[in-house]
Amino acid sequence: MTDLLQTLVSGVALGAIYAVLSLGFVIVVRASGVLNLAQGTFIVLGAYLAYTFHQVVGIPFWLAVPLAMLAVAVFAVLLEAFVIHRISGELFTAILVTFGVLIVVPPIVTGIWGADQISLGDPWGLSVVRFWGVGITQRDIWMIAVTILLLGAFFVFFRFTRIGLALRATAMDSEAALAQGISTRFVFGLSWGLAGALGAFSGVMLATTVGGGVRPGLEGFALLALPVIILGGLDSPLGAVIGGVIIGVVQQFSVIWIPVSFGSGFSDVVPYIVMLVILLVRPTGLFGSREVRRV
Repeated sequence: MTDLLQTLVSGVALGAIYAVLSLGFVIVVRASGVLNLAQGTFIVLGAYLAYTFHQVVGIPFWLAVPLAMLAVAVFAVLLEAFVIHRISGELFTAILVTFGVLIVVPPIVTGIWGADQISLGDPWGLSVVRFWGVGITQRDIWMIAVTILLLGAFFVFFRFTRIGLALRATAMDSEAALAQGISTRFVFGLSWGLAGALGAFSGVMLATTVGGGVRPGLEGFALLALPVIILGGLDSPLGAVIGGVIIGVVQQFSVIWIPVSFGSGFSDVVPYIVMLVILLVRPTGLFGSREVRRV
């Protein structure tokens, strides 16, 4: 029982990372309808900038991370304003452009910081805390706690502020929001900025946990958001959170339950198996909006 509880907690901590990562996708999809494949770029930029601010400049970790989030948010806003907005009428083209950004930017990052793996240290701590006989690492506790605080802040922002209301109104009906005087240009830019900040934060979380440090290739973790948003619903923030936790828990349990004969890396495939099953059974996901067709 103790091993099961420890695996469950580790799965929730991993799911917390997936939730933050996926929320960046969902915000952009809800606001502008674009599946932003450049989210992986935000991940790798956030990790490297946090390393630079913390280890090179000497800024404390708790301040270096928000600075990295702000820097990547600015980059995301500029990307939307000068690239995505110019082709916003062509949805498929916009998606391809975000994929192009994902291909182009990481090699530039490698050229600037080098191809060697670098470390952000262990800012979350490595000690083990025991609750009722269950050993939980301090890192997992921090992952869960910080994610809850971050998601709680976003909930308050979307629910109880005028800008959050504008975001929700634009997501529901952009033409009606425009008729009410809401600047959709501002909303689109803000959604990309939020996605950039979330991507940067998830990059830091990945680099200090399962990502193996700050290194080239971190952008590939963005693909793990696809099973999450398919499971939870492509346009559902709540689905991103719940889907992230489910995928994280399933993946962690698959490590101990799936026979060794399947291969040591089979647990990495499990989220995509879940994605395929959901696409066959419920294509809109658990909380996604169903498309209404009138004949």
